[in-house]
Amino acid sequence: MTTVALWLWATWAGLDLVSLLQALFSRPLVVGVGTGLLLGDPEVGLRVGAVLELFALDVVPVGSSRYPDFGAATAAATVAVAGASWDGALGVATGLGLALAWLAGATLPPTRRLNARIVGARADRLSAGDPAAIVGVHLTCLAVDTIRSGGVAAAALGAGAVIRMSGWSPDPALGRALTVVALGGAGWAVMHGALASGRSGPRWRWLSAGVAGGVLAAAWL
Repeated sequence: MTTVALWLWATWAGLDLVSLLQALFSRPLVVGVGTGLLLGDPEVGLRVGAVLELFALDVVPVGSSRYPDFGAATAAATVAVAGASWDGALGVATGLGLALAWLAGATLPPTRRLNARIVGARADRLSAGDPAAIVGVHLTCLAVDTIRSGGVAAAALGAGAVIRMSGWSPDPALGRALTVVALGGAGWAVMHGALASGRSGPRWRWLSAGVAGGVLAAAWL
């Protein structure tokens, strides 16, 4: 039942990316926490999801742009390191999540092209405003992305499960070094996105206020 629940959760995250709702279920932080809860280890889901969220903050799934799919990738990364010591496993989980997100993103352009052919095959009826054609195209394209998301979820979770069941883990020192690299990379991704978007005066003021607030909060904690 847990396996089925994980697959449904990862599939739903993939659909939420563009096809359904777009209610932030596809965000790594949400996916990671949900996966951790299903595994009985919400802390690992929170840690993995938080780091991958920092990498994903600068990703905007708009139009035909190429972007990674972090949904199933985050779930798989959480599965792979659940129960392990976070300081030695977080870097591995981050690397796995980024690689799987990039691979999952490669399935989106073919899906768009297939959907375009589906629309083109009914172009005359759509131009005439045929309600049945409109509903049919919508449901067919949704089915295509459901198949894509389900396949991506199964492959990603399978990879995460293989790593977890194999018991493989890097040398503790190497694992901690990879975690430091992952955290540094996540911090760089956030700063890059902030600096790239903060080109106007008001945005720089908000950026400065956010940095100051973060430093004060960190000092207090």
